[in-house]
Amino acid sequence: MDNVKAVLRQKPRIFVYISLIYLLIIVLAKWVLHPSLDALWFFAGGALGIYFLDAAEIFFALNPSPFRSVVFGALFAAVAFFVVTSSTGTIGSGLVLSLYLQMLLWQIGEWKVTGNVNSWYRMVAGPVSPSSQRLILIVSAVVFLTETLIFIR
Repeated sequence: MDNVKAVLRQKPRIFVYISLIYLLIIVLAKWVLHPSLDALWFFAGGALGIYFLDAAEIFFALNPSPFRSVVFGALFAAVAFFVVTSSTGTIGSGLVLSLYLQMLLWQIGEWKVTGNVNSWYRMVAGPVSPSSQRLILIVSAVVFLTETLIFIR
């Protein structure tokens, strides 16, 4: 029970608010004209995704977290694309889109605090310049927005 409380307390409230607003916008954009139970499943999957990686880090005592790496981010982007384009289950789509948003928020938060996301490049052989990091972050955001638009279609 203490682990659950730790997960809930550790997540910055702004991340939760941004995620919930994002999920609500997607639900409205996709299902406003034709309400469906799928909207509830999507929202449930998205709500789970807000805390999923944080819970995994605490449960498996991962430090440093493999989820906070550019390698995981790139692989996850491919998996998220597959789920969004191929899956008929909206709970899975909600989960992966919310997880993707959490990873973007982690990177943006780290960028705001430190001016770089060097910790995300530990698994890469050499140092990555801040301009390259910014470009990769922008590309990741564009991929996320593209996957979101594909899901809404």
